[in-house]
Amino acid sequence: MLKDLIKIIACLIIYASTLNAAATGKFNPAAGIPEGFSEAGTRAAEFLTIPVGSRGVALGGAYGALADDISAVWWNPAGLGFLTGPQLFLTVVNQPLDVTYTYAAGAVPLLEGKLLMGGFMGMLTLGDQEITTVTQPEGTGAMFSSYSMQAGASFAWNFSDRASAGINVKAVHEDIAGNTQGTIAFDLGTNYHTDFLGREIRLAFLIRNIGGNMAFSGNGLKISVKPEDLYPGNDIARQDREAVRRATRFKLPTSFHIGLAYTIHTSDLHNWLAAVEFSQNNNMPTSYSLGSELTRKIGKNTTAAMRAGWEFRGDELDLSGTERLRGLSAGGGIAYDFIAFKGSIDYAYRNWGRLKSSHLFSLSIAF
Repeated sequence: MLKDLIKIIACLIIYASTLNAAATGKFNPAAGIPEGFSEAGTRAAEFLTIPVGSRGVALGGAYGALADDISAVWWNPAGLGFLTGPQLFLTVVNQPLDVTYTYAAGAVPLLEGKLLMGGFMGMLTLGDQEITTVTQPEGTGAMFSSYSMQAGASFAWNFSDRASAGINVKAVHEDIAGNTQGTIAFDLGTNYHTDFLGREIRLAFLIRNIGGNMAFSGNGLKISVKPEDLYPGNDIARQDREAVRRATRFKLPTSFHIGLAYTIHTSDLHNWLAAVEFSQNNNMPTSYSLGSELTRKIGKNTTAAMRAGWEFRGDELDLSGTERLRGLSAGGGIAYDFIAFKGSIDYAYRNWGRLKSSHLFSLSIAF
Protein backbone atom coordinates (compact mmCIF):
# COMPACT_ATOMS: atom_id res chain seq x y z
CA MET A 1 0.00 0.00 0.00
CA LEU A 2 2.91 2.34 0.78
CA LYS A 3 4.32 1.81 -2.70
CA ASP A 4 0.94 2.72 -4.20
CA LEU A 5 0.82 5.94 -2.19
CA ILE A 6 4.34 6.84 -3.34
CA LYS A 7 3.30 6.35 -6.96
CA ILE A 8 0.21 8.50 -6.50
CA ILE A 9 2.33 11.23 -4.89
CA ALA A 10 4.70 11.05 -7.85
CA CYS A 11 1.77 11.57 -10.20
CA LEU A 12 0.67 14.59 -8.17
CA ILE A 13 4.18 16.04 -8.43
CA ILE A 14 3.92 15.69 -12.20
CA TYR A 15 0.58 17.52 -12.05
CA ALA A 16 2.13 20.31 -10.00
CA SER A 17 4.97 20.62 -12.50
CA THR A 18 2.45 20.80 -15.33
CA LEU A 19 0.54 23.57 -13.58
CA ASN A 20 3.74 25.50 -12.87
CA ALA A 21 4.81 25.24 -16.52
CA ALA A 22 1.35 26.34 -17.59
CA ALA A 23 1.63 29.41 -15.41
CA THR A 24 4.60 30.62 -17.43
CA GLY A 25 2.96 29.89 -20.78
CA LYS A 26 -0.23 30.96 -22.50
CA PHE A 27 -2.60 29.05 -20.24
CA ASN A 28 -2.84 28.21 -16.58
CA PRO A 29 -5.63 25.88 -15.39
CA ALA A 30 -4.88 26.81 -11.77
CA ALA A 31 -5.33 30.54 -12.30
CA GLY A 32 -8.58 31.98 -11.05
CA ILE A 33 -10.86 34.40 -12.85
CA PRO A 34 -10.35 38.10 -11.94
CA GLU A 35 -12.92 39.27 -9.41
CA GLY A 36 -15.94 40.91 -10.99
CA PHE A 37 -15.30 39.39 -14.42
CA SER A 38 -16.64 36.37 -16.27
CA GLU A 39 -14.85 34.47 -19.00
CA ALA A 40 -17.87 32.40 -20.03
CA GLY A 41 -18.03 32.05 -23.80
CA THR A 42 -14.41 33.13 -24.31
CA ARG A 43 -12.90 29.69 -24.90
CA ALA A 44 -12.27 27.85 -28.14
CA ALA A 45 -13.72 24.37 -28.72
CA GLU A 46 -16.26 24.62 -25.89
CA PHE A 47 -17.78 21.37 -27.19
CA LEU A 48 -14.94 19.59 -25.37
CA THR A 49 -16.81 20.28 -22.11
CA ILE A 50 -19.94 18.39 -23.21
CA PRO A 51 -20.01 15.26 -21.01
CA VAL A 52 -20.60 11.89 -22.67
CA GLY A 53 -21.83 8.65 -21.14
CA SER A 54 -25.24 8.50 -19.51
CA ARG A 55 -23.96 7.11 -16.23
CA GLY A 56 -21.64 10.04 -15.56
CA VAL A 57 -24.20 12.63 -16.65
CA ALA A 58 -26.93 11.11 -14.46
CA LEU A 59 -24.53 11.32 -11.50
CA GLY A 60 -24.26 15.08 -11.99
CA GLY A 61 -20.74 14.86 -13.37
CA ALA A 62 -19.34 13.43 -10.11
CA TYR A 63 -17.79 10.59 -12.07
CA GLY A 64 -14.05 11.20 -12.25
CA ALA A 65 -13.34 8.79 -9.38
CA LEU A 66 -16.09 6.30 -10.29
CA ALA A 67 -15.36 5.95 -14.02
CA ASP A 68 -14.53 2.27 -14.48
CA ASP A 69 -16.01 1.45 -17.89
CA ILE A 70 -15.28 2.53 -21.46
CA SER A 71 -16.83 5.99 -20.87
CA ALA A 72 -13.78 6.68 -18.68
CA VAL A 73 -12.13 7.67 -21.97
CA TRP A 74 -13.88 11.02 -21.53
CA TRP A 75 -14.24 11.31 -17.75
CA ASN A 76 -10.85 10.04 -16.55
CA PRO A 77 -8.56 7.92 -18.74
CA ALA A 78 -7.06 6.35 -15.61
CA GLY A 79 -10.42 4.62 -15.11
CA LEU A 80 -9.71 2.44 -18.14
CA GLY A 81 -7.46 0.48 -15.79
CA PHE A 82 -10.60 -1.23 -14.43
CA LEU A 83 -11.38 -2.87 -17.80
CA THR A 84 -10.96 -6.64 -17.83
CA GLY A 85 -11.69 -7.08 -21.53
CA PRO A 86 -12.34 -5.13 -24.76
CA GLN A 87 -15.21 -2.62 -24.63
CA LEU A 88 -17.04 -0.51 -27.21
CA PHE A 89 -19.13 2.59 -26.55
CA LEU A 90 -21.54 4.82 -28.46
CA THR A 91 -23.51 7.76 -27.14
CA VAL A 92 -25.72 10.42 -28.70
CA VAL A 93 -26.14 13.68 -26.78
CA ASN A 94 -29.29 15.65 -27.56
CA GLN A 95 -28.27 19.23 -26.70
CA PRO A 96 -30.56 22.29 -26.54
CA LEU A 97 -31.17 24.30 -29.74
CA ASP A 98 -31.09 21.19 -31.97
CA VAL A 99 -27.39 20.56 -31.41
CA THR A 100 -26.33 16.90 -31.63
CA TYR A 101 -23.11 15.43 -30.28
CA THR A 102 -22.15 11.87 -31.20
CA TYR A 103 -19.26 10.15 -29.43
CA ALA A 104 -17.77 6.68 -29.97
CA ALA A 105 -14.88 4.92 -28.25
CA GLY A 106 -13.21 1.56 -27.82
CA ALA A 107 -10.45 0.16 -25.61
CA VAL A 108 -8.64 -3.12 -25.02
CA PRO A 109 -6.36 -4.36 -22.19
CA LEU A 110 -2.84 -5.52 -23.09
CA LEU A 111 0.16 -6.98 -21.23
CA GLU A 112 -2.11 -9.02 -18.94
CA GLY A 113 -4.11 -5.93 -18.05
CA LYS A 114 -1.20 -3.69 -17.14
CA LEU A 115 -1.60 -1.50 -20.24
CA LEU A 116 -4.92 -0.28 -21.65
CA MET A 117 -5.13 1.27 -25.11
CA GLY A 118 -8.12 2.88 -26.76
CA GLY A 119 -9.35 5.32 -29.35
CA PHE A 120 -12.23 7.77 -29.53
CA MET A 121 -13.97 10.25 -31.80
CA GLY A 122 -16.61 12.90 -31.11
CA MET A 123 -18.54 14.98 -33.64
CA LEU A 124 -20.82 17.95 -32.90
CA THR A 125 -23.15 19.13 -35.67
CA LEU A 126 -25.46 22.13 -35.79
CA GLY A 127 -27.10 21.67 -39.18
CA ASP A 128 -27.44 24.38 -41.83
CA GLN A 129 -27.91 27.94 -40.57
CA GLU A 130 -28.74 31.18 -42.35
CA ILE A 131 -26.01 33.76 -42.81
CA THR A 132 -26.68 37.12 -41.14
CA THR A 133 -24.72 40.35 -41.48
CA VAL A 134 -24.65 43.77 -39.85
CA THR A 135 -26.73 45.20 -42.68
CA GLN A 136 -28.99 42.12 -42.94
CA PRO A 137 -29.50 40.93 -39.35
CA GLU A 138 -32.65 38.99 -40.33
CA GLY A 139 -30.69 36.85 -42.77
CA THR A 140 -29.27 37.01 -46.28
CA GLY A 141 -31.01 33.91 -47.62
CA ALA A 142 -27.68 32.08 -47.95
CA MET A 143 -26.87 29.15 -45.67
CA PHE A 144 -23.71 27.83 -44.04
CA SER A 145 -22.76 24.66 -42.17
CA SER A 146 -20.43 24.03 -39.26
CA TYR A 147 -19.09 21.20 -37.11
CA SER A 148 -16.65 20.50 -34.30
CA MET A 149 -14.65 17.30 -33.93
CA GLN A 150 -12.17 15.61 -31.64
CA ALA A 151 -10.36 12.30 -32.21
CA GLY A 152 -7.46 10.65 -30.47
CA ALA A 153 -5.95 7.81 -28.50
CA SER A 154 -6.09 6.82 -24.83
CA PHE A 155 -3.49 5.06 -22.74
CA ALA A 156 -3.77 3.82 -19.13
CA TRP A 157 -1.26 1.99 -16.98
CA ASN A 158 -1.98 -0.03 -13.83
CA PHE A 159 0.86 0.54 -11.37
CA SER A 160 -0.74 -2.04 -9.06
CA ASP A 161 -4.15 -3.45 -8.23
CA ARG A 162 -4.98 -0.12 -6.53
CA ALA A 163 -3.36 2.67 -8.55
CA SER A 164 -3.61 3.68 -12.22
CA ALA A 165 -2.86 6.69 -14.41
CA GLY A 166 -4.02 7.59 -17.90
CA ILE A 167 -3.65 10.09 -20.72
CA ASN A 168 -5.64 11.14 -23.77
CA VAL A 169 -3.91 12.63 -26.81
CA LYS A 170 -6.42 14.25 -29.16
CA ALA A 171 -6.66 16.36 -32.26
CA VAL A 172 -9.27 19.12 -32.00
CA HIS A 173 -10.77 20.65 -35.15
CA GLU A 174 -13.59 23.14 -35.81
CA ASP A 175 -15.09 24.32 -39.09
CA ILE A 176 -17.50 27.24 -39.49
CA ALA A 177 -18.50 28.09 -43.06
CA GLY A 178 -15.19 26.81 -44.37
CA ASN A 179 -13.09 28.68 -41.80
CA THR A 180 -11.13 26.24 -39.65
CA GLN A 181 -9.07 26.06 -36.48
CA GLY A 182 -7.30 23.19 -34.78
CA THR A 183 -4.79 22.12 -32.14
CA ILE A 184 -3.52 19.14 -30.13
CA ALA A 185 -4.80 18.68 -26.57
CA PHE A 186 -4.29 16.31 -23.65
CA ASP A 187 -6.24 14.89 -20.69
CA LEU A 188 -4.37 13.50 -17.67
CA GLY A 189 -5.85 11.45 -14.86
CA THR A 190 -5.05 9.26 -11.85
CA ASN A 191 -7.15 6.87 -9.76
CA TYR A 192 -6.35 5.36 -6.39
CA HIS A 193 -8.73 2.91 -4.72
CA THR A 194 -8.53 1.16 -1.38
CA ASP A 195 -10.75 0.17 1.58
CA PHE A 196 -12.05 2.50 4.27
CA LEU A 197 -14.18 1.14 7.13
CA GLY A 198 -14.51 -2.09 5.22
CA ARG A 199 -15.83 -0.54 1.99
CA GLU A 200 -14.22 0.66 -1.23
CA ILE A 201 -13.15 4.29 -1.56
CA ARG A 202 -11.70 5.92 -4.68
CA LEU A 203 -9.74 9.13 -5.14
CA ALA A 204 -9.04 10.76 -8.51
CA PHE A 205 -7.11 13.78 -9.78
CA LEU A 206 -7.40 14.88 -13.40
CA ILE A 207 -6.81 17.76 -15.80
CA ARG A 208 -8.85 18.07 -18.98
CA ASN A 209 -8.08 19.92 -22.20
CA ILE A 210 -4.50 21.11 -21.86
CA GLY A 211 -3.41 22.34 -25.26
CA GLY A 212 -2.50 25.16 -27.58
CA ASN A 213 -4.61 28.22 -28.31
CA MET A 214 -6.84 28.23 -31.38
CA ALA A 215 -7.59 30.85 -34.06
CA PHE A 216 -9.73 30.60 -37.20
CA SER A 217 -8.29 30.97 -40.69
CA GLY A 218 -9.78 30.48 -44.16
CA ASN A 219 -11.30 32.10 -47.21
CA GLY A 220 -14.18 33.49 -45.18
CA LEU A 221 -11.78 35.93 -43.53
CA LYS A 222 -10.67 37.44 -46.84
CA ILE A 223 -11.97 40.96 -47.52
CA SER A 224 -11.66 43.60 -50.23
CA VAL A 225 -10.19 46.93 -49.09
CA LYS A 226 -10.56 50.17 -51.07
CA PRO A 227 -7.37 52.23 -51.49
CA GLU A 228 -9.24 55.23 -50.07
CA ASP A 229 -9.72 53.25 -46.82
CA LEU A 230 -5.97 52.75 -46.59
CA TYR A 231 -5.22 56.40 -47.34
CA PRO A 232 -8.19 58.47 -46.08
CA GLY A 233 -8.71 61.78 -47.85
CA ASN A 234 -6.87 60.74 -50.99
CA ASP A 235 -8.48 59.85 -54.32
CA ILE A 236 -6.36 56.95 -55.49
CA ALA A 237 -7.14 55.46 -58.87
CA ARG A 238 -6.27 51.90 -58.05
CA GLN A 239 -8.18 48.67 -57.80
CA ASP A 240 -9.31 47.35 -54.45
CA ARG A 241 -6.72 45.41 -52.45
CA GLU A 242 -7.33 41.95 -51.02
CA ALA A 243 -6.68 41.51 -47.30
CA VAL A 244 -7.20 38.84 -44.65
CA ARG A 245 -8.71 39.52 -41.24
CA ARG A 246 -6.63 38.20 -38.36
CA ALA A 247 -8.75 36.16 -35.95
CA THR A 248 -8.19 36.36 -32.20
CA ARG A 249 -6.58 33.33 -30.55
CA PHE A 250 -8.56 31.72 -27.74
CA LYS A 251 -7.59 29.30 -24.98
CA LEU A 252 -9.07 25.83 -24.58
CA PRO A 253 -11.56 25.22 -21.72
CA THR A 254 -8.99 23.71 -19.35
CA SER A 255 -10.17 22.37 -15.98
CA PHE A 256 -8.71 20.66 -12.90
CA HIS A 257 -10.78 18.08 -10.97
CA ILE A 258 -10.61 16.22 -7.67
CA GLY A 259 -13.09 13.35 -7.26
CA LEU A 260 -13.98 11.09 -4.34
CA ALA A 261 -16.33 8.08 -4.35
CA TYR A 262 -17.40 5.72 -1.56
CA THR A 263 -19.43 2.52 -1.43
CA ILE A 264 -22.13 3.06 1.21
CA HIS A 265 -23.62 -0.45 1.09
CA THR A 266 -22.90 -3.61 -0.84
CA SER A 267 -24.38 -7.13 -0.88
CA ASP A 268 -25.01 -9.97 -3.30
CA LEU A 269 -28.05 -8.14 -4.75
CA HIS A 270 -27.49 -4.44 -4.05
CA ASN A 271 -24.75 -1.87 -4.37
CA TRP A 272 -25.16 1.74 -3.25
CA LEU A 273 -22.46 4.35 -3.74
CA ALA A 274 -22.03 8.12 -3.59
CA ALA A 275 -19.55 10.51 -5.19
CA VAL A 276 -18.45 14.14 -5.02
CA GLU A 277 -16.25 16.17 -7.36
CA PHE A 278 -14.60 19.58 -7.23
CA SER A 279 -13.81 21.40 -10.49
CA GLN A 280 -11.61 24.45 -11.02
CA ASN A 281 -12.25 25.78 -14.53
CA ASN A 282 -10.45 28.52 -16.47
CA ASN A 283 -13.69 29.80 -18.02
CA MET A 284 -16.14 29.89 -15.11
CA PRO A 285 -16.31 29.90 -11.30
CA THR A 286 -15.49 26.79 -9.30
CA SER A 287 -18.18 24.10 -9.56
CA TYR A 288 -19.15 21.14 -7.39
CA SER A 289 -20.93 17.89 -8.25
CA LEU A 290 -22.79 15.33 -6.15
CA GLY A 291 -24.11 11.96 -7.32
CA SER A 292 -25.44 8.63 -6.09
CA GLU A 293 -26.15 5.28 -7.74
CA LEU A 294 -28.13 2.25 -6.61
CA THR A 295 -27.78 -1.01 -8.54
CA ARG A 296 -29.73 -4.22 -8.09
CA LYS A 297 -29.17 -7.64 -9.58
CA ILE A 298 -32.33 -8.98 -11.21
CA GLY A 299 -32.12 -12.64 -12.02
CA LYS A 300 -28.95 -14.40 -13.07
CA ASN A 301 -27.88 -12.21 -15.99
CA THR A 302 -29.57 -8.82 -15.51
CA THR A 303 -28.57 -5.77 -13.46
CA ALA A 304 -30.58 -2.55 -13.19
CA ALA A 305 -29.44 0.85 -11.92
CA MET A 306 -30.99 4.13 -10.75
CA ARG A 307 -28.94 7.34 -10.57
CA ALA A 308 -29.30 10.97 -9.53
CA GLY A 309 -26.99 13.93 -9.20
CA TRP A 310 -26.58 17.70 -9.20
CA GLU A 311 -23.87 19.95 -10.56
CA PHE A 312 -23.63 23.33 -8.81
CA ARG A 313 -22.19 26.03 -11.08
CA GLY A 314 -21.94 29.78 -10.55
CA ASP A 315 -21.71 30.99 -14.14
CA GLU A 316 -25.36 32.12 -14.32
CA LEU A 317 -27.05 34.66 -12.05
CA ASP A 318 -30.62 35.66 -11.26
CA LEU A 319 -32.14 32.22 -11.92
CA SER A 320 -35.77 31.96 -10.88
CA GLY A 321 -38.56 29.39 -10.75
CA THR A 322 -37.72 26.06 -12.35
CA GLU A 323 -34.51 27.58 -13.75
CA ARG A 324 -33.03 27.01 -10.29
CA LEU A 325 -33.06 23.28 -11.04
CA ARG A 326 -30.17 23.84 -13.44
CA GLY A 327 -27.62 21.07 -13.01
CA LEU A 328 -30.12 18.50 -11.72
CA SER A 329 -29.78 15.13 -13.42
CA ALA A 330 -31.24 11.64 -13.15
CA GLY A 331 -31.30 8.42 -15.10
CA GLY A 332 -30.88 4.70 -15.07
CA GLY A 333 -29.75 1.73 -17.05
CA ILE A 334 -29.96 -1.98 -17.55
CA ALA A 335 -27.17 -4.45 -18.30
CA TYR A 336 -27.54 -8.02 -19.54
CA ASP A 337 -24.91 -10.73 -19.70
CA PHE A 338 -25.23 -12.58 -23.02
CA ILE A 339 -22.44 -15.00 -22.04
CA ALA A 340 -20.35 -14.11 -25.12
CA PHE A 341 -20.54 -10.40 -24.23
CA LYS A 342 -22.26 -8.03 -21.82
CA GLY A 343 -24.41 -5.23 -23.20
CA SER A 344 -25.82 -2.21 -21.38
CA ILE A 345 -28.18 0.62 -22.29
CA ASP A 346 -28.23 3.78 -20.17
CA TYR A 347 -30.28 6.97 -20.14
CA ALA A 348 -29.73 10.36 -18.51
CA TYR A 349 -31.80 13.52 -18.12
CA ARG A 350 -30.07 16.84 -17.45
CA ASN A 351 -31.70 20.16 -16.56
CA TRP A 352 -30.10 23.17 -18.30
CA GLY A 353 -32.07 25.93 -16.56
CA ARG A 354 -32.81 28.67 -19.08
CA LEU A 355 -31.99 26.25 -21.91
CA LYS A 356 -34.55 23.72 -20.62
CA SER A 357 -33.22 20.12 -20.65
CA SER A 358 -31.43 17.47 -22.66
CA HIS A 359 -31.60 13.69 -22.97
CA LEU A 360 -28.70 11.32 -23.39
CA PHE A 361 -28.62 7.68 -24.47
CA SER A 362 -25.59 5.38 -24.36
CA LEU A 363 -24.87 1.87 -25.56
CA SER A 364 -21.81 -0.12 -24.45
CA ILE A 365 -20.60 -3.65 -25.12
CA ALA A 366 -18.02 -5.50 -23.02
CA PHE A 367 -16.39 -8.71 -24.22
